[in-house]
Formats: sequence, C-alpha cells, structure tokens
Amino acid sequence: MILLSPNTLAPSPVERARSVLARPNPATVTTSEASLHLTGPACHTGPDGEVTLLIPDRHRLLALLGPEGHEGHEVTIEFTDTAPVDLRDRVRSLLWINGNLRLPSARRARDLALEAVEDDPDERLLDLGHGRTMVVLEPHLIMYSDNDGCHLLSPEEFTSLRADPFDRWEGPWLRHLERDHGDLLHAVVRHCPVPLPEGRPRPLGVDRYGLRLRMEGSDGDHDVLIPFHRPARTPHEVAHRVHELAHSPLW
Repeated sequence: MILLSPNTLAPSPVERARSVLARPNPATVTTSEASLHLTGPACHTGPDGEVTLLIPDRHRLLALLGPEGHEGHEVTIEFTDTAPVDLRDRVRSLLWINGNLRLPSARRARDLALEAVEDDPDERLLDLGHGRTMVVLEPHLIMYSDNDGCHLLSPEEFTSLRADPFDRWEGPWLRHLERDHGDLLHAVVRHCPVPLPEGRPRPLGVDRYGLRLRMEGSDGDHDVLIPFHRPARTPHEVAHRVHELAHSPLW
C-alpha cells in the first residue's frame, strides 16, 4: 500500500480483521474430515470472544458437528476479504481463525443472536430459525494478512476492538461510486499533490480515515491510500470527504 503521508491514520490490523468478519465474505472451513465452503456467512463476535456464524440449515458442515451438545470440532476457517467491485484481483486480505466449532442449542443460539443484535442491529440475524442455523467458533489462534504484512492477533485483543463503522456499508457505496461517479475517482487522482502510479483508478476500499484506490496499469496493480483531512463519522461525511479530495489538495 502506497501512503501519501508518513502520519496517515488507518484502522489497526485488529480492526481490519474484525471488518473482514462483519462483511459478507466467503469462507472455507477445514477439518480433519473435509474442507467446506461457506458463501458469506453472517458473523458476529461476542463480548467473550466467541464468533457466531449463520449458515444454511442444510449445509454439510452441520452433519460434521453432530447433534446439539456435541463437544465440537477443531477447525480452521479462512475468510477471504474480497473487493466489492470487479477488479482484476479482488482479494484484499485473508483472515484465518483456528478454534473449536460447535453447534449450540436452539435456546442458546437465540440468546446469542439477541446479544449480538443489541450491539449491532444486523437484519441478517432475523434469518436464524428461518433457513439459517447458528454455529459458534471459540478462537484459539487468529492470523490476519494483507499487503501491509501478516499479523498474529490474540483472542483478547480481537475481542476488545470493533470493526470500522462503515464495514457493511462499504460494498454498496463503492459499487455506486464506480458505477455512477467514476469522474470523482479521476478528479481525486488529478488533484493529488504527489505523483501516483499510472493506471485506471478503481475504488478498492474506504473507512473512516480515507479512500483506497487500486491503480490498474499495464505494468500491474498499485494500491494507494489517500487520507481524509479528518476522520469521517457518518456515511454522509464519507461522501463529503471524497468530494473534498476531488476538488482540492488538502495535504
């Protein structure tokens, strides 16, 4: 990632890892018996560090876990953070969580869903009992990797921090930016006070601190982090910050 300022603020690796879980990213569950794919499971991290996942009722993973009350399975789940727009390479980061996966009772699953919705009013939680079943992962080892490096995270710090506030809003907004406001991306590049790599600017990501662009050129791809002049607090402020970047250099 190319930074335009040595003092650029950005979410910590823990926050970025939590955001991977919050977004509807694909995942692969590996056990001693099988490797199974999950398409965008709804994930939430509880205050005690447990990660809940909502998966389809008839998914093969449930058969591996056995009946309610089973002691669980040692698994590794790989979450692939994919860019919400159709880039040449859509993988932005990877998150691996090793731990014990179990199937809670229906009552315990409802309690966990209620705890999650108090902290995060995620409408996907309404699917519990209506085509979706909850499984619970107790993390033992957490590893996060992106183009800034590989980070070993403790379960305690993973639990203590939160995802970026724009995690699930990011995807629809970036697709809208690419589809309807591509001129803004070119304007951001033109008004940048330092030379950027040649290439077509594509929206790669956004958080409260700045906009990430993927410059797709003939010599390859280059990622650039362009910071906002101050952190955004609402989706409206994110849009306003991007318009500011597109019309005047603020560094």
